[in-house]
Formats: sequence, structure tokens, C-alpha cells
Amino acid sequence: MALSRPLTLGLCLFSLLVLPVQMEKCECQGPRGMPGIPGIPGPRGPVGPSGGMPGLPGPPGERGPPGPPELSGVPCLVGRDERGPWSTWITWTPGPAGATDLDLEPLQESLVKLELVINYDFTRRVDKKYFVSHKRPGSFDDAVQFCTQEGLGVGFAEERGENTALTQVFEGALKNAWLNVDNSKEGRFQVDLKGHPLPFSKWGDGEPKVPDGDRGCTMLTESGAWQVTYDCSFNAYIVCEI
Repeated sequence: MALSRPLTLGLCLFSLLVLPVQMEKCECQGPRGMPGIPGIPGPRGPVGPSGGMPGLPGPPGERGPPGPPELSGVPCLVGRDERGPWSTWITWTPGPAGATDLDLEPLQESLVKLELVINYDFTRRVDKKYFVSHKRPGSFDDAVQFCTQEGLGVGFAEERGENTALTQVFEGALKNAWLNVDNSKEGRFQVDLKGHPLPFSKWGDGEPKVPDGDRGCTMLTESGAWQVTYDCSFNAYIVCEI
């Protein structure tokens, strides 16, 4: 026999009061309702122990004290000899000779020669020797005096190449130049004016002629041959050597 609706509701209320643990099993429990609308987000919480975003750079600090002064370098050694026209700029410091010192000496010697040869109208170089001339004729004594005043010697060929270079001074009708050969009876045409033996000679046919007087003088001819003249006042080119 079915119970009436009021009786059913009464039994449900009784079960809620007497048996609270049986509430979910009550036949009067209705269906589950729809989820509610999400609420408004709450305020942001504090930064955790891992740290937040980096802050702005702070102001620059005070300037530190100045550092120690720089050490001066060791002076460069330009050369080891103060002789010559470079004494105003060459720094001389004693010490053992090295490869740089040895290489510098030929350079200095070449510079000295170049300073001299640029003042002449005629210059010819053969190996380390220079022949120079103003292409002016004069006697043999004039040649000795001029070259001596220049601190040089009268031109002389010590080998075939130098002999050929000397002939290049000839110009126009004048085809002779004085040579540094001692033609006195004592010299016997075998030494120069300082008594040094001649390392080279190129005497022409019938030369050297023995002078009738105390001396003769040797000239270079256009062909490159040497000849002795008794007239040492003859005008021939004055050529000096460095």
C-alpha cells in the first residue's frame, strides 16, 4: 500500500535528524545543480623567495684613486759610431757587436760616398768604388792637387770593369784622362803614387815607355789602353776616385 506524500516527507526529515551519516543515501536527495559563475580574481600575492624582476641600475659610484705611472721604454740603439756627419742623430752605446752593427757599417759608408758624388758632373760606380769628375781638363799636377784637396785620390783602374768605366768620361775631342801611376824611375811603372803595387795594368803597344827625364805621366786613352807621356803639363781629364 503506497504511502502518502506527507508521510514520505516526514520520514525523510526523521532520517536527517536520526541518521546524519545516511544523508547521501536518502531517497529525497535531488539532482546536482549547475556550476556557479567564477568569482573575481583576488589581488597579487607577495614575491616568493626566488626573487622578482631585476630593479633599475643604481647611480655611478665614486671615481677610484689613480693607478701607478707607466714605465719608460728602453732607448733604441741606432748605431755604435758617432763619427761622420751623423753624429748629431746617431746614439752611441758601447756593447758587443751584433749582426745589426755589422750591417750598419756598409750603409754608413755608402751614405758618405753618396754625399760626395752628388756634387760632380760625372759619376760612375763599379762595385764599391766611385769615379767622379767635373769633366775639366788639367795637367797631371793639377789632377793630383785637385783630388787631394777633395780628400780623394787620382782615378785608377784595379780591374777591367773599372778601366771601361773610366773611358765613359770622354766627351768631345778630348780623349785622355790621368791615371794614378808613378812613372818615375824609382816607381818603374809598377806602383801608384803611394807606392802600392798595381793590381792591374793595360799598357798599349810599346808601353810603358821609359821617360828621358826624371818622370813621365800615365794617361788613359779612348780605347782603354794606357800610355806614358813625357809632357805632364798636357791637358787631360781630371778624374778622382772614392
